[in-house]
Amino acid sequence: MSDKDFYIPDLVVVSAESMEDDKLMFVPDDLLLAVEVVSPSTQARDRGFKTEAYAAAGIPVYWRIELSEGPALYVYRLDGHAYEPPVVHKAGELATLSTPFEVSFDPGELVKRRG
Repeated sequence: MSDKDFYIPDLVVVSAESMEDDKLMFVPDDLLLAVEVVSPSTQARDRGFKTEAYAAAGIPVYWRIELSEGPALYVYRLDGHAYEPPVVHKAGELATLSTPFEVSFDPGELVKRRG
């Protein structure tokens, strides 16, 4: 990835200090968490390229949400310059996470099913 390449995550979590300057965009050092929701058109990037790029950029936590799996939540934590193998939380199970904040939820509740 060159200095001119960048990705825009579906969702980010940044520190309160990063918000003080009324920024419209953030640099990787601002991010505490990047989240990608995988769709058929983005699956190769979200599962491969973005995982590697976010780790290389030093983003401490990456969540990948796989809608086709119920949905399932893949949680990656940075260990040096690469992510550890992800911890997978499947729909119907309670995911209890502590980084970058404490939260518990069922990944199956991330998607509202119609009708």
